[in-house]
This record gives sequence, structure tokens and C-alpha cells, in this order.
Amino acid sequence: MTVHVICDFDGTISQRDMITAIMERFVPKESRPIIDAVKAGRQTVKEGVEAMFELIPSNHYDEVARYAQEHTQVRRGFPQFIHTCVQLGWKLSVVSGGFDFFVMPVIHKFSTDAVDIYCNHLDTSGPRLRVQWSHPCDQACEGGCGLCKPSVIRQRVHSGDGVIVIGDGVTDFKAAKMADFVFARAQLLKLVEERRIPHLPFATFDDIIAAIDDKEGPLHAHIQ
Repeated sequence: MTVHVICDFDGTISQRDMITAIMERFVPKESRPIIDAVKAGRQTVKEGVEAMFELIPSNHYDEVARYAQEHTQVRRGFPQFIHTCVQLGWKLSVVSGGFDFFVMPVIHKFSTDAVDIYCNHLDTSGPRLRVQWSHPCDQACEGGCGLCKPSVIRQRVHSGDGVIVIGDGVTDFKAAKMADFVFARAQLLKLVEERRIPHLPFATFDDIIAAIDDKEGPLHAHIQ
């Protein structure tokens, strides 16, 4: 059995949600109602992220990118976690609704070939930043995801494979519902608890490595 690990970036690999951090730095008052609407489910992720980046003029892109790269802090244990996945032969994919200008530098710092990366791009050709979604929703999804994590799972995973999802927010919940096991924190933890999806909480990737090492623990009851 091939085990696929689908790992979020913002608020999961990174300590902070970098899209939120960007908005709080560059358009704090204008973006706050949009952020709140997305978290409350009144607006789709796709609609919300597009609306937020349209608040920022394209000529601010270099400043936005520099700020994000300088302020992305990686959650403890992530480099060791990559190594653990490689040792086990697990297929690790970082599947992020975030953007290449801050996701790729972090992942490439630790690995150039052991991690598959799915993330988005910003178009700077117009007066305002415009989101280019790399993996939109497929016909099996009800829509609104932006980068559709369930569609990425359907592309990668074959019948009989195992799926582990790691995440923190509402954008990870659709993927979590497709998983055999979930490592969750923050809002996602509440959602998987309510749905009774097999899971463990985590604060750092050290916690996830410890759960992997515990052969008698709950993870291995679902991932053989």
C-alpha cells in the first residue's frame, strides 16, 4: 500500500497563516471582513482570497513577496518529518492554497525532490494582484475551494492507498473527510472532532513523528 501524506502549508508548516499575515500588513482594515466571512463560511475560500488580493496594487508585489519570505517561520520538526516520510517510502505532498513566492522557498530549503508542491501564483500584469489557481475544483467537488485539495487527492491516490492529511483550518476539512487519518490543530481539530474522523492533535511536527514511531498507537490502527 502506498501512503500519501497531504500537508497544508499556511498555519501548518508555517507558524502563521501567511495570507492572513500579508493582509494584516498591507490592507488590515479592508481585508478583515473578508477573512471573517471565509472563516464563518459566509464566503468561499476562492471568493475570499481573490477579493483580498485584489485589494493590493500589483506594483506592491515585490514588497509583498519580500515580507512573506522574511516572516515565514517553520513549525518545529518539519525537516525531520520530511526525512521520516522518505525513510518510510511515504509520498509527501504540500498542498497549499498559498502562493509560490513563499511556499516554494521554504520547501526547497529542506528538499528539492522528496516533496511534491501544489500552490498558486499571482498575476501582476494588471493594476491589482490577481490569483491564478493552479488546481481548480473538479466535477466531483461542489466548488469554492480555490486550490482544490480533494481534486489533488483524487489525482494522486489510487484504490487501496492510504491517505494522511495534516492541517489546521477550514480549507483542509474537505481533504480531511477523504483521509484515513488526520493530524489536526486549531479550527480543523474542532471540525474533525465533530465529524469523528480518526485523528490526533499536534502542536509541532515532533508530535507527528512521535505518533508515527508509536507502532501501537492510533495512527497505525488506520494506516497499515
